[in-house]
Amino acid sequence: MNSISVRVCRSYCRCLAVLIGLLALGTSVFAQISPIVQRLSPNTVVYIEWRGNSFLADAQQKNHVLQLIHDPAFASIGLAAAADFQQRTSNTAGPAAASLLPDVMSFLENPLVFGVVADPHALKAAVPEKPSSPFATFMVYDGAGKAELIQKWKARAAANSKAPVEVTKYDFSGTSVEVRTQGKNVSYSAQAGNYFVFSDQKQAVEDLITRFQGAINPAASVTQISEFAQARKYMGDNAALEFFARIPDFSLWNPTEKDSKSMLQAAKAVHLDKIHVMAGGVSFEGETTRMRGAVLGDASPGGLFDLAGASSATFQSQPVVEAGSAFSISRMNYAAIYQVVRDAIFGNLAADQAAQAGAIEGAAQGYIGMSIPDALKLFTGEFASTSSYTEDGTSERLYAATIQKPDAVLRILRAVIGTMIVGEDSSGSTTFLDVAYPYTDPSTHQRRRKFYYVAVTPQVLLIAPRKTMLREAMQRLSPSAADPPAGVFANPQFAELRSHLPEKLSGLGGVDLSQIPWDKVMQSLAKQTAQGANQNNDQKQLDLSSIKFDAISRHLHIWVSGWWKDANGVYFDSYIQ
Repeated sequence: MNSISVRVCRSYCRCLAVLIGLLALGTSVFAQISPIVQRLSPNTVVYIEWRGNSFLADAQQKNHVLQLIHDPAFASIGLAAAADFQQRTSNTAGPAAASLLPDVMSFLENPLVFGVVADPHALKAAVPEKPSSPFATFMVYDGAGKAELIQKWKARAAANSKAPVEVTKYDFSGTSVEVRTQGKNVSYSAQAGNYFVFSDQKQAVEDLITRFQGAINPAASVTQISEFAQARKYMGDNAALEFFARIPDFSLWNPTEKDSKSMLQAAKAVHLDKIHVMAGGVSFEGETTRMRGAVLGDASPGGLFDLAGASSATFQSQPVVEAGSAFSISRMNYAAIYQVVRDAIFGNLAADQAAQAGAIEGAAQGYIGMSIPDALKLFTGEFASTSSYTEDGTSERLYAATIQKPDAVLRILRAVIGTMIVGEDSSGSTTFLDVAYPYTDPSTHQRRRKFYYVAVTPQVLLIAPRKTMLREAMQRLSPSAADPPAGVFANPQFAELRSHLPEKLSGLGGVDLSQIPWDKVMQSLAKQTAQGANQNNDQKQLDLSSIKFDAISRHLHIWVSGWWKDANGVYFDSYIQ
C-alpha cells in the first residue's frame, strides 16, 4: 500500500471515529445487505461500512450511548475531535475547526464503504503491466446531495498538501475519471451514478465504475463468496457499522518484491491460511450498544488459533479482580505464542542467520536454566488485571498470572530482573519481591526510581504498585475468604449483561462506568499528554479541558465483554448500557 493509500485510510478511519461520537441518529433497522456491499467485487479482501443516518432513525430516544452523545454537557467532544482532526491534517488550527465539524457531520449522513480489493491477475507472476501492489485501497460513498461537499474536501486536501498536486482526466465508458498525482503517489476518482468512487489503482477504480454506474446489481459480488456467507451472521443484521475481512489465496500470490516475499513466507510459516474470515459489527438497537464478531477457520492445532486458551465456566484469577471498578481476564497459550513468533522469524532467515538466531535462543535458555517453551509453560494461561482510581484520578492497576512450580518461577524472575530486585522476604508459602526500575520524571526531567511489588504464591503471580494491594488480593484468593464480590461484580447490571454471553469463556471483562471519576481521570490524562508533548516538542494534542466527562456516568453504567473459542474459530461479544 503506498503512502497516499495509507493517508486516505487514516483520514476516513478518523471520520468513522468522529461519526460514532457525533451523529444524532437512531434505529430504523434494515436486515438486508446494504446496496453498496451488494455491488462490491468478489475479490474484496477487506471492507468497513458505515450505513448512514437512515439506518439510525429513533435510537437516540433509547440508546444510552447516543443519549450521551447528545447531552449538551458532552457536546464539546465534537469540537475537540474536529480541532484535533484539523490540526493533524493541516497547518492551521483554531476557528477553522469549527467550520470543519459541520462538514464532517454532513459527510457522514450518507453511507460509505472503504476497504481493500485484490487483483487476481496481479497476484500472479510475470503479467504485463502488473501494478506495484496486488492490493488496491478503495472507497465508495453515496454522494446523493453531497457533490458540493466532495469538491470542498478535494480542495481542502489540495490546499493542505505539502507537494504540488497535478490533476488530469480521462474517459472510461462515458465516465470522467479524475487522476490526482502528488509526487510518486497517484489516486483515481469518479462519479458513478449517485456514488463517488476512489482508488489508488486504475484497474480498481474502473471496476468500481462498472459496478456502480448502472441501476442493476452486478452478476457477481462479495456477497456471493463462501466466506461472506460464513461471516454474515456475526456482523449482525442491525449493525450500523460493520467490517469484513478474509485471507487471500496464497497459492495465487507470487510476489517479486523482497518485503512482500518475506511477508508471504511469514504468513505461510504461521499457517495464516487456517484463518478464513473475520467479521463483526456495532449496533445501537434498544438501550444497549452491542459490538460482536468472529474469526472463523480451521482451529485444529498448528495455527494462530492455538494462541487462544480453552473456554471454561470459571476463572482461577477471578477473585483477584473482584474489588476493582474495571477488570479483564484472558486465557492464552504462551508457549504457542512463542512458537508462532519463532516460526515467523526463522521462516524468513537464511541458513547462517537461522544458526545465529538459534545460538541466541540457546544462550537465553541457558541464562534462565530451561528451554523457553518450558519456562512459558510455568504460566498456566490466565492473565488478569483490575483497576482502581486515586483521588487525583490516577489509575492503579493490579496484575495477576496463574502459575505452577513457584520455585521455578522465582528462579526465572531472579535471572531476568535480578538487578532490579531491591528487597525480598517470605510469608508462609509466598515470596515477596520489591522491584525498582529507573525512569525520567516528565515534570522535572530527573532520573527517579519507580517501585512495583511482586508476590509469588503457589498458584498465582501478583504485581502491584503498592504492597497493600498485594495483600488484599491474597486475602481474596484465600479459600476461607467469604466476602461478597465488590467493584464491577457488585453491579446488578453486570450479572444481567453477563447472562447474554456463553457460560464457557476464554476471556471476560467488565467496567463499572459509574465508579470512575471521569473528570479527574481526564485531567490526569491531559496532564500526562501535555508533559509527553513538551518532551517530544509536539504541540498538536487533543485539548480535553473543555469536555464535561462526568456526563459519561450519567448515561453509561456498565460495559461487559467476553470471548470464547471452539473448533470453528474465536468469537467476541460486548455490551455497553
